[in-house]
Amino acid sequence: MIKKFIQFFFISFLLLSSSNLLAASNDEYKKNHEKMMKKHGHGHGQNGHDEVNMPGLQGKDTTDIEVSDLKNIFQNHKEIKRTVTNIPNGIKTETYSEDENVRQSIVNHVSMMITRIQEGKNPEVIIQSPTLDVLFRYHDKIETEIELTDTGISVLQTSEDPKVVELLQKHAAEINDMVERGMRAVHERMMSSKKTN
Repeated sequence: MIKKFIQFFFISFLLLSSSNLLAASNDEYKKNHEKMMKKHGHGHGQNGHDEVNMPGLQGKDTTDIEVSDLKNIFQNHKEIKRTVTNIPNGIKTETYSEDENVRQSIVNHVSMMITRIQEGKNPEVIIQSPTLDVLFRYHDKIETEIELTDTGISVLQTSEDPKVVELLQKHAAEINDMVERGMRAVHERMMSSKKTN
């Protein structure tokens, strides 16, 4: 328990410098999202995607490190392994890679997102799932434990709210799809979301 606390404290300390965020309304997020999608060739009738610069990884207040880690994760998604166990009150995930550079990006990204969730500070990354937006609204109902492993990071997230448990499990499945198929999974989800809105 002390080991987990020290690891969590150390990671949180390293990442707090980039977590001075402000909240924004969902309507404002949608407007900015649509504007950025059109600007970068993701609008209706356009099929050009910038797979090099990945402008969709930018958010409301994302740092250069956050964007760089996301870019590395997406470009090297085939180097990532992930297991998810749905439990009655949440999820247990383990995300890992044999590639040291990818592993560091995984640990950085997961640690930062946990810090953001705990503080309710949504980065509003352009390509992020609507499920994640909702989870940020319920941030105070999520309990999280993390543990560094030799090859990555293990996360236990639980909630007493059945709706939040469902959201945690749905988002975990979305991440699995992204790990499996990379940006293709994100583009398909975004197009599907547009059709249902």
